[in-house]
Amino acid sequence: MRYPRFLLVGFYPLDRLDRAPKVRIMRMAESLSRITSLRVIVGSRRERARRIHQAWARNVLADIDAVYVESASSFATPVDILFLWQVKRRQIPLAIYVRDYYQHFPELYPPKNFREHVMTWLYVLTLYFYRRLATIIYVPSRELGRLVGGSDVRVLPPGGQREIVTPAVKAGSGPEQWVLYVGAQGPYDGVNLLIEAVHRLHHRMPQLRLALVMRRKEWPQISPVPYVNMVEAQGNELDLWYRRASLAVIPRLNTAYTKMAWPVKLMDYLSHGLGVVVTDNSEAARFVERYQVGQRCQPDSESLAETLENCLQSPWLLDQYRKNALRVIAQEHSWDHRAATVVSDLLPRMQQSNGTSRTKGSSRTGGC
Repeated sequence: MRYPRFLLVGFYPLDRLDRAPKVRIMRMAESLSRITSLRVIVGSRRERARRIHQAWARNVLADIDAVYVESASSFATPVDILFLWQVKRRQIPLAIYVRDYYQHFPELYPPKNFREHVMTWLYVLTLYFYRRLATIIYVPSRELGRLVGGSDVRVLPPGGQREIVTPAVKAGSGPEQWVLYVGAQGPYDGVNLLIEAVHRLHHRMPQLRLALVMRRKEWPQISPVPYVNMVEAQGNELDLWYRRASLAVIPRLNTAYTKMAWPVKLMDYLSHGLGVVVTDNSEAARFVERYQVGQRCQPDSESLAETLENCLQSPWLLDQYRKNALRVIAQEHSWDHRAATVVSDLLPRMQQSNGTSRTKGSSRTGGC
């Protein structure tokens, strides 16, 4: 059997999977390696430049059928752009995943100094080059696609892990009921909103517990209470909290930015059989409603508390969310599905340009 020869370029180092973009690169590398002969270039700007120069020296592009890029939410370097130009010049199909464009909302994320103003301008310039060089631009949501633009823009949400083994029953398995939040403590992430909702609810549901899994430096400054637990965990350390939780939350405020965002943690929650309560009006929130894997509520503490209570007091509903969540990942939205989409989108062009491909080899993380 013959496999297409793919090159995955990731704009982040994978030494620690402590951020969603790094997890996405690793999962895509794992999935692509199962259906392609895969080479990988990842790293910081300096590491990436060194590995790209090594790839040039070895004439790696002569042995590549298609290139897939997981870009960063900051600017690409001149070496990155020159490498992508070489890909286009050789008529190698090129797909670039653009995950973010927060710079488009200066009223929400204002540049703090001259350096950040320059970085914003450089990112706008980077998107211009992506539009000129990419065969396909992938985005997580239609709203982001409209902002980024391009001749061929396609929606490609994050994936989930369908091989995760979860307990048969998530709800009502112990005296405590845990609500889980995994993520950052940004100004619009709604962590304080979630804490306020749990405060409101705790007197009616004394068994309620909230786990906030985030970096220690981002822990909210609140008066300690026994039912709010702040945890720093990543990778396999998260499994305990996924198993313990009855319900997960994405409590974002309803801003113009969050309407276009698609958090990777949504698919992680679903992969672990967790129903999800979402507070914003994003495409991800509509996904939750469409597949009946949770509920959407208004971005205020009263509405959030009421929705959490309705879900947590209905074990049958939580179990239904669990089944739907696992089914949607297994049947439609795994990382393997995501990788297969990329390959099938680029394959017709590869066949026209290159005609043949060689036998599959092993993937290499870090460089060619």
